[in-house]
Amino acid sequence: MRGPVSARWALAGALVLGLVGCAVGSEAEIEALEDQLGTQAADDDAGGNATIALPPPSTTEDPPLPVDEGGAPDGGATADAGPTDGGAGDGGAGDGGTGGSCAAANTCAAATDLGTISGDKNNDIKTVSGTGSQWFKIRVNEDDSSIDGNSEEMKAVLTSPAGTNYDLYLYLPGSGPTTRECTTVSKSSTSTGSSDSSGLEWGESGLFSNGNSDDRTVTVEVRHVSGSCTPTAKWTLSVYGNTH
Repeated sequence: MRGPVSARWALAGALVLGLVGCAVGSEAEIEALEDQLGTQAADDDAGGNATIALPPPSTTEDPPLPVDEGGAPDGGATADAGPTDGGAGDGGAGDGGTGGSCAAANTCAAATDLGTISGDKNNDIKTVSGTGSQWFKIRVNEDDSSIDGNSEEMKAVLTSPAGTNYDLYLYLPGSGPTTRECTTVSKSSTSTGSSDSSGLEWGESGLFSNGNSDDRTVTVEVRHVSGSCTPTAKWTLSVYGNTH
């Protein structure tokens, strides 16, 4: 009985050596050890003992550990502020929000006629109210025919309603009493408050009359800037003559 027992102890010792070889030995050394054990096992099997085959060393690598990339947040798409449209100032093209259109109801060529005032005598005044952008024209006459020189003057005052802002523009023709100006602004007031005022002066500037007619047709533009244009939110425009 000593033979089979010795074979088993030898085989067990070889198994331990084989495992150690898997850890520290080279692959060639492991194969040589397996050949030796196989021969020993075959001899023992011839004597009626069970054959034990060692499993080959594992070549499967452990799967890599998952890498935590910190879950870097994308931050999301940057919100588009959208186009910041300050609103065109050409005659109040915008609708100004709720309640009524703020666009001009007429054009410079078809401006509403406010009548006539004197630019060098009396204290004439014309007043009108409305809502939204509008164009007006007013005739300023030279009435002082004395030898002394006296310039022509006029002044426009615009009062905007609460919560709405309008600006004031004046156009004075430079080519005589029979023309009008609709393009080149002569004077303007763009206050952010409730009141805008602007005035014009032209004609004689010396001690004596210039001998020419200084009558002019002045164009006045009320231009919407911001706020509502409801029928009850009205501006008031007053035009004064002879403001010396």
